[in-house]
Order: sequence, then structure tokens, then C-alpha cells
Amino acid sequence: MVATTFIINNNQKLYTPEQIWVSFDGSMTTSDTVGGIACTDASWQSFQLSAMQAEVSLPYFSSNPLQYTFSLDNFNGRIYVNYGAAALTASPNPGQPGNVPYIVFEATVLPSNSSNIDLSYVDGISAAAGTMLRDATTGAALLATSVNPVSASPEIVSLVAAQVPDAVISNENGICRIMSASASPSSYHDWTALLAALQTSTSQTPLNIADYTSPATGLPAKSELNGVLFGYSGAPAITGQLSGFDQQQSYTLTATFQADLNPDSDPTLTSLEIPQGTAGVLMTGSGTVSGTFSIYITNAAMNAGTGIYGNNPAYVVVPSESTQGSAYATNGIYNDLSGRIVGDLMAGIVFGWSNSATNIADHAKNTNTNLYGMIFSADTVSGIKTGELFFLLSLAATQGKLSHWIGAGISNNPLEYDPYLYAVSQYTYAYASGFTDRLQGFANPDTYWYTSNPPAIPWNAQENFPLIGFVQLTLGATAIDYTIDYTVQANQAWQDTGLAVHADSKIKVEYLSGKWTADPYTNNGNLYGAAGCPGLIMTQPGYPSVDADLQANMGALMGRIGGEGGKVILIGDGPVSLPAGYSGNLELCINDDLKGHYGAGLTDNQGAVCVSIRLG
Repeated sequence: MVATTFIINNNQKLYTPEQIWVSFDGSMTTSDTVGGIACTDASWQSFQLSAMQAEVSLPYFSSNPLQYTFSLDNFNGRIYVNYGAAALTASPNPGQPGNVPYIVFEATVLPSNSSNIDLSYVDGISAAAGTMLRDATTGAALLATSVNPVSASPEIVSLVAAQVPDAVISNENGICRIMSASASPSSYHDWTALLAALQTSTSQTPLNIADYTSPATGLPAKSELNGVLFGYSGAPAITGQLSGFDQQQSYTLTATFQADLNPDSDPTLTSLEIPQGTAGVLMTGSGTVSGTFSIYITNAAMNAGTGIYGNNPAYVVVPSESTQGSAYATNGIYNDLSGRIVGDLMAGIVFGWSNSATNIADHAKNTNTNLYGMIFSADTVSGIKTGELFFLLSLAATQGKLSHWIGAGISNNPLEYDPYLYAVSQYTYAYASGFTDRLQGFANPDTYWYTSNPPAIPWNAQENFPLIGFVQLTLGATAIDYTIDYTVQANQAWQDTGLAVHADSKIKVEYLSGKWTADPYTNNGNLYGAAGCPGLIMTQPGYPSVDADLQANMGALMGRIGGEGGKVILIGDGPVSLPAGYSGNLELCINDDLKGHYGAGLTDNQGAVCVSIRLG
């Protein structure tokens, strides 16, 4: 077995190591260690951070081997970190968490192949935190199939509290927790006004609940969104479900919100506790395997704590043919086709999709979101299929623009989305809702690593993902202090570094080594560094510097935040600190005629330069 080493970086100042407790909610094997000491199998174990120090033998820690550390090789559960006089003794009740601040990391650590971790703010938020996969020798961020590192604004607690003040819990030290909408629905608006509005709008234009597979080509490889299914991939069979509901298939349904789901007193619906006069939503349509069916959800179920906010409403399934099975009621979402469909609708409502008249093309232009020529089934957000919505949000998230496409970003009515999800998503890529898992590709909030058999890197077929070095869990401000080196090729346009920039990130870029040229016939044929060709200031449109109204040499190193239409800056030799107030991935390229308007463009370029990118 190959164990994964975890390091806890205590980057907060309010609590001492004696006041910090780490608890494992999940079975631990005898080969797992905490502070270098083997653990026994138990469902819940707690440790004082000060007792978790041990020497770490990885090369990166050769000069400072004593670290707060633990290792796991077969674990599936939650890691809680709480602050205060004593450790948590059990997993907190999200609806009654008390006044002890705590952080949740969800980990699946396997002895082979793929493992993953996420920072979860689904139940609420007590403190800034972060995760990072790091190289064992250099400490650099490992290439990952999602965001790495996952960080949070140092002021995330106060910033979110300002937006949702009714959900705040305080103790003697100030704010100790902000309850999420799923944990404390009564602290947030209910859905009565939206459900009434949808009765009117969907009577004319029903909502479309359907899967979607993105085009096989046309998107940046590193987004990992080419040819991705946003839909149902199958699940183990469940007793009583309709025939075929366990099998992967496409599905297409329409949703209409109605004042009376049972106007004719249908005895089947009545027996399943949907009597005449019951308001709710009716979804009708079919799956390519299961055939035609209907799903009913009452307004009462959607407004319940387990409903839209809780991601788990009760619903009724009715087949169109008796050969499919019998009608039945659930107490919550099943892990089958019906659950995927109900979850799609609930997620859409939470994100703000259901009543949004926002024009997609106009909003993309206004927010500098690159849609890469993707064509959607409707012009407005609420007009597209749910599968398309999750693809659109994933595409926006890869550019650091998720908060521009959910909540207030697409609706001017605060009663039409989850305020907590919107608030948290402005300051972190961590899980903020159970429905965040609808996002895929590089937007997935789970960060994966490999202990063996690493797959090929999707955007670089010549390499595989590196094996895990160690996982760093940061407590406190997560402007994680680390440095990576990145090589920028002269013959490629904007190259995505994979580093997600937040509006308050502190990032510095500096030229290290290497030479290149944007035109081998200039500078007497000599290559030059990141400052560019000496004395040759570009004035022609089509060069990044000119299009951004910057004065820069041909061949200078340029940076961009947020994709096409984003903020362009001159880096040159540096060091240059990225400007505050911009979000999205950091891209780098040479200052040249990128589209070949005046000749060879990038095709005659030679060389590469290496830069240092420092976060923190």
C-alpha cells in the first residue's frame, strides 16, 4: 500500500496549537498514522494539533522536518478541525452546530490509483481554509484535474456574514459560524414567491430538464470539458424503482409549476398524498431506456428544510405504462434516474436559473466570459436545458467567473436563488452547496491525486500526472505562500498556467531564464529574454500590448487574467505583482501578432522562457 502524507499548515493567529483539534470521522486502518504514531480502527478519533508533530522524511522538508502531520492509505470520510478548549466528540449536527468553530475536509484516500479531497462549506462556514497538492521535492502545486490549490479569501467569514447576517452564530470571539441555507433554511427566504412566479411563466414556457453532452472539440483541453456528459451515468438498482431507472440513458422532460397537481382527483395521486388542490411542479417526459413517466413534487416538499435548500425533496413517480412498474412516493432523492432529474431541477433553482431572463451572449460579453463559440438551445439562461446550464457554469468556473453566472449574477431578484451559495462562491472554489458537484472538468471542487497508475494529462499527451507528494491542509488565511516555475513557449498563444486568481490574490511573476524571439529576422537574429526585442515598441493592433493600450517591446512576456477579454498586463522581466480586483486563470504568452495578421505570426517563433509565479 502507498500512504498519502498530509501536512497541516497552521496559518491562523487566534488559536494556539493546544486549542486546535483534528478529528477523523471514518474508519482508520492500523497502517494510518497521526503524528507518526499508528492508529487503531475506530469510527471517530480526535487529536490535539500540538500532539501531531512528527518528522517528515520528504525532501521538501529536509531543512525543517518537524511538521503537524498524519498519513492515510485507506480512508473515506470527513476530517474535522475545530477551535476551542476541547475536541468535537461526534460529527456536528449541521442544523444545531453549537458555537464551536469548525472546518470540514472530505477525503477519499485509496491505496492505489485515484484519491480526492475537498474543502466543504456546504453545511456552513467558520473560518478560511484551503487544500493543496504539492510536489514532494519542490513543494510546487501538482498538476490536477481540478483547481489546485483550493483557497479562500482571508476575510471570507466577514464577507459572507455581511451578505447573510441572519445566518450568523457568534461566541465570545465574534462570528463562529455562518449557517448554510441547507443547514438553517429558516435563516433564509423561502421559495413561495418564486414558485408562484413559475406558475405563470412555465404555463407559457416550461422549463427544460434534460441531459447534455458537450461538443467533442472546440474547448481548451485543460478545461476538460470536451465531450463531457452532464447527465445520468447509471447506478445500482433499487427495489421498487421504475424499469430501467438504474441504467445510463438520455432524458428529456419539461417542468410546469401548477396551482393544482391533481385537478381531477386521480386516485393514484391521492393515495400517494397529492390530493386535489395541491400545488407543486409536474415534470413529464421520458428516458431513452425507461420510457415515458411523470414526477410530481409539492410546493410543501420544495419549501421544506429537506427541499430545494436541502437538496433532498420527497417526490412521486408515475409511469405511463403499467409494464414499467407501479407509481410510488419517495422520502427524498433516490440514486437513480428520477433522483438525477429531481436534482437537476433543484440545482437549477438554487443557482438562479429557473426564472432568469439574462441573455447568455450579452452576459458573456459583459463579464468577459469566453463561450468558445458554443451554441445553446435558447438565448436566455432559463430557456436552456439543465444539462446545458451545468456545462455553462462549468465553463464559467474554469475562467474564475462562476459567481457572475449564478445568483445575483443572473437574477436581480434575491428570492430566486440561494443567497448563501452565491455569497460563498464569490470568495472560494470550495464546495458551497451539495449541488456544486453538478460542475465538471476543471470546475469540479474535488481535487484528485494518484498514488499509482497516474493517467495521461489530458492537455499534454506526452506526460502523465505526477504521483502525489503530499496534501497540505491550511488553517486560516489561504493566500498560500508557494512558488511554481512555469515555461512559456514562444510559438503558442495564451498558455493557461492553471493558477486561479481571485480578486484579492497576491501574486508576483518574475522572469527566471531562457530566451526566445517573436521574429528571427530582428535583433540581428539573436534571441532575447522576457523584456522582448530591445527598442522595438509595437504599435499594430493584434499584438496583446497594443490591444490593451500598453507600451511593450515585440517579444515581451505578457499576462492575462480571466480569458479572452480579460485583464492584460505587461510582465517583461518583472517582478510584477498582478493587479487586484480581477479573477480568472492566469495565462501567459509572447507579445506577437498572435493571429498572423501581418505574416507568419507565431509560426516562425523560437525558444521559450521560464518564469517564477509566487502566490502569497
